[in-house]
Amino acid sequence: MKFYEVEFLKNNQNYTKTIKAENLNTAQAKALSKNWKIIDIKEIQKSNFQRLKDENFILFFKELALLCEVGLSVQEAIRELYLMHSCKIMKKILDNLILAQNLNQAFENANFGLNRAELALIKTAEKTGKISEVFSQISKLREKSLESQKQLKKAFRYPTLVFLSIIGAFLFLMLFVVPNFKDLFENLGASLPFITHVMLEIYNFLDDYGIFCIFLFVIFIVMLILAYKNFHSFAFSCDFLFLKVPLISRLIIYNQNYYFFMVFSLLLKNGISISKAFDLAIIGLENKFLIFQYKKLFSFIDSGLELSQAFKKIDIFDSLVFSMLSVAMKSGRLEVLSEEIAKYYQQKSENLMDRFLIFLEPMMTLFVALLVLFLALGIFLPMWELSSGVNFN
Repeated sequence: MKFYEVEFLKNNQNYTKTIKAENLNTAQAKALSKNWKIIDIKEIQKSNFQRLKDENFILFFKELALLCEVGLSVQEAIRELYLMHSCKIMKKILDNLILAQNLNQAFENANFGLNRAELALIKTAEKTGKISEVFSQISKLREKSLESQKQLKKAFRYPTLVFLSIIGAFLFLMLFVVPNFKDLFENLGASLPFITHVMLEIYNFLDDYGIFCIFLFVIFIVMLILAYKNFHSFAFSCDFLFLKVPLISRLIIYNQNYYFFMVFSLLLKNGISISKAFDLAIIGLENKFLIFQYKKLFSFIDSGLELSQAFKKIDIFDSLVFSMLSVAMKSGRLEVLSEEIAKYYQQKSENLMDRFLIFLEPMMTLFVALLVLFLALGIFLPMWELSSGVNFN
């Protein structure tokens, strides 16, 4: 079986899907059976070369831009980088260029990891001659994208690690400390307070079913991840639910809006038309529901609706954005104001992240205090009963 990438038109919107088929004709037949209006279909070549990590990818284009800026041709610059780093995928690009392939084709056929927006920038640079400038822009674009992803992951990673640490400490105390007191309470034969009964019931449950529950939890998480990666409808539903979570939803929206406007501005500055730049900027988005919203927005613009009015129909933008877009269309400086909108969302994302972390720390402290209080009362109340003669029944 081979894999084919199909670019098609459906409901006046461009989509890209990967399908599995024995050959090109079968892949085309499968696409047509789904009522897809095929724009382009091509086989996805299996690559024996390991793609560069994001940090190395950024460094490669920075070095490539620098070498081209000092007067080397692209082919000479890539040869120098290959000799310096001995990276096989660079050799593949070099071989493609020697075979007289266009620059964007050489990168695409080498499966270098460039998305369609980045390939479009390279294709435009071949016409304008601004090769070193575009290479520098690609490195900055990927660098900002990486920073944006790290910031979003940080918002999830920190509370998750803290929460798991607290749960781990609680389970350790329940499984290795509480049993000692359980034997003591049983030997004393005293009546126990309600909170101690609850604590002992939790211990009994964990002792009997703890491993089974952990196993089920791991299986559940693995199935969720696999379903998210392989089923678009499931991923769409998950991404929609993420946008309903307080604080997290705003972080996602700000992050995705920042990336969209940053790419959109960069594409416009390189002479790409508004409609093409809009379509390419959507590709880099990750949240499936927001991608759907942006594609809906694109259909409004494609039908002739004024840009700022089209944005008002989608409830994921601030009123300031509408004003800036209206001014941009009147002044003809859409690429400049799009960059300002990107900076605006970047600032909002950073401010929200700071407030989120400030809010999170006392909440986690309170959670720890409640767990400690629960264990302390569960263990020490029976002892106080014995020493004071109090009956909790």
